[in-house]
Amino acid sequence: MKTTIAIIMGLFLGFNSFSQTSSNMKLEESINEVFESYAHYNRFIGNVLISQNDKIIYKNSFGDADAENFKKNTENSIFSIASVTKPLTAVGIMKLVDQGKLSLETPISTYFPNFIPDFSKKITIRHLLNHSSGMQANVGRIDDQGNGLMPGENPITLNELFEKFKDSKLKYEPGTGYEYNNFGYSLLAYIIENVSGLNYADYMEQAVFIPANMKNTSVNIYKVSTQRAFPHIGLGMNEFKKLNFPIHSSWIIGAGNINSTTGDLYNFMKALEEGTLLKPVSVDKLYSLTQSIGINNSEYGLGWRIENKEGEKWVNHTGLLPGVTSIIGSLPQKNMKIIILSNATSTDLITESTFQGKGQFVDGEIIDNVIAVLQGKNPELLPIAVKMINQNTADFSKTYMLDSDHSLLLRKQGDGYSLETLGKESWSVFTYKFSRDAKEDNKTSETALFFANAMSSQNFEGLADYANDDMKGFLGSEEGINQLKGMWAYFIKQAGEFKSYNIYKTEGEEGSKTVNIRFHFEKEDVGFVIGINSKNQIQGMFNDDNIRTSSNQKVKLTQVSENEFFINGHQNGGMQDLKIKVSEKGLILIDDNINYKAAIKPSL
Repeated sequence: MKTTIAIIMGLFLGFNSFSQTSSNMKLEESINEVFESYAHYNRFIGNVLISQNDKIIYKNSFGDADAENFKKNTENSIFSIASVTKPLTAVGIMKLVDQGKLSLETPISTYFPNFIPDFSKKITIRHLLNHSSGMQANVGRIDDQGNGLMPGENPITLNELFEKFKDSKLKYEPGTGYEYNNFGYSLLAYIIENVSGLNYADYMEQAVFIPANMKNTSVNIYKVSTQRAFPHIGLGMNEFKKLNFPIHSSWIIGAGNINSTTGDLYNFMKALEEGTLLKPVSVDKLYSLTQSIGINNSEYGLGWRIENKEGEKWVNHTGLLPGVTSIIGSLPQKNMKIIILSNATSTDLITESTFQGKGQFVDGEIIDNVIAVLQGKNPELLPIAVKMINQNTADFSKTYMLDSDHSLLLRKQGDGYSLETLGKESWSVFTYKFSRDAKEDNKTSETALFFANAMSSQNFEGLADYANDDMKGFLGSEEGINQLKGMWAYFIKQAGEFKSYNIYKTEGEEGSKTVNIRFHFEKEDVGFVIGINSKNQIQGMFNDDNIRTSSNQKVKLTQVSENEFFINGHQNGGMQDLKIKVSEKGLILIDDNINYKAAIKPSL
């Protein structure tokens, strides 16, 4: 009997082990599909490490560490981790708190008495850690009022930065608001030096890197130069170009100047969790002493962002510098850790002004898809190109009509497919949703079109009659009209000759609608959103930031199934991706999950 039970138990345990192994393999395959789909279009290079219950369930390397010398990324590649430096700096500060050498409530005037002396007594170390200091002084970010500095190529000292920020003030009372501030973390690095008596690099080595078994992690330098993953530009394009790093590390000390590996960062996260680095009470403070970010119930703790992904807590930090992007985070409920380090961005993020697309895909599309997989949901994968077998190889051209002003010419030549836009006025398939005429036969459209005509003709007579009482004071005054004239003159100067206008979208319920108007210029399009009340009067207006411009009238199609095609928008000036479905009845243009149907245009 005992033998029988033992055999049954053995079979059960063996089956259970097989089931878990099969499940883990499926999860690994699903994660890999996400990264392969992005790597297929050169939208991801770098290293990935994902763990569950302290076991690594996925680890992989993609693309080049050094495209110039044809050297690939490996699991030992060392990356600049950009702002993922901040959680490490925060731990460095908390270590000093644990040792009783400073307090989170210590004002920064204790260490920098001559820096903004009228305000520094109000700003504490905690305020620097959770970005609630309210300082105008910042590096790497310039606000709408011109406060802040962009980092440079040459080294800079703290005193030189203080001199540049000597006239800075507070935007709000410390502890009452949130604004991401790199300079605050640089001040934390200098506080570490002041209190510990060591330079920031040596302190982090002794206090954080060695205890956490981070053997390949360092400040400013690469411990093994041959393992460096060099920054690149050209993400999502046909080829990568190595980027000579344009920012000197002294501008971002404590905020973005650490280099590490996926393995080392995994060790860091484990050491933090296991109590190797900090006392449990201090670890708790990292995630509990938060400041509301003001978006989607997100909060920023001491070096960590606390967010929500489909009802599940997501504790993370991201990093972005020219040629590099990074993210580390955990899903505590699943005991999962995710580390993604990439050594490429689309552009250098600083000098390129015409590119309209995403600078990176890690923080956003990729991490959202990875988390979806880990939560048992279907990711939104980029479609992979296929080569159809036994397909009709004859060349052809077919014209499809979206509306009376917009048609599409689908052409097959050899093994390639292309799509070309046709119409009285030049337009791009990427901007059809903006260029199509969506006016309605009602008073709402009448009011919006009166404004559009007044703006484009610069004849504002009668416009105030279409405004509510509040807007009459603006549209009926000389000052208000002069502002609109000044805006139009600026548009002409920047965007060239005016061509036409159209309503492209109307939203809202009766009584409160918004109408989106596109003004089409020679070089660039401009948008306005007009708020219209129940009396069909203008009750507000503001610029439409969603408007995009493209002059691409012909695009290459990537065949992804027998009747479906993918348009790589990123390679067309950073535009959005599109899909095309073709049938005997016609063609469907899919833009952001909206279907625009086009009928076959009969031959003459």
